[in-house]
Amino acid sequence: MLYFSSYKSARNGFTFLEAMIAIVLLIVGIVTVLQIFPLAFGIGISNQKETQATMLCQEKIEEINSKNYREIQVGIQTEDPLPSPFEKFSRETKVSYVDNNLQATTSDTGLKKVEVEVWWSSFFPAGKKQIKVTTLIAEK
Repeated sequence: MLYFSSYKSARNGFTFLEAMIAIVLLIVGIVTVLQIFPLAFGIGISNQKETQATMLCQEKIEEINSKNYREIQVGIQTEDPLPSPFEKFSRETKVSYVDNNLQATTSDTGLKKVEVEVWWSSFFPAGKKQIKVTTLIAEK
């Protein structure tokens, strides 16, 4: 009986090989999970900039919309870069005359097309990103 109990107590623990395999699996799992965090952080920053760009477009549209139709100047206005705290963004506003079929025209038909485009450099995904908002303003 003594021989049997010493054999049984030797088999109760883990061997060194089993412990090493468990540690390797644990490390692989932790490294895999940790790789997700920078990716998620990059996506969050990208979404934040896209939201800010959309708001900057909307801000310009609202500014133009608050003016009288005759006060809205036809042409292109570029703000590169925008004032602080949005110096990472650039904005271009294009106002043009359009006819009833929304085709560009050189004469005032009582309808103006306003296009606001905001762009910025993005690291995730790398390159230049942009948002464009278009609206129509009619003479009242």
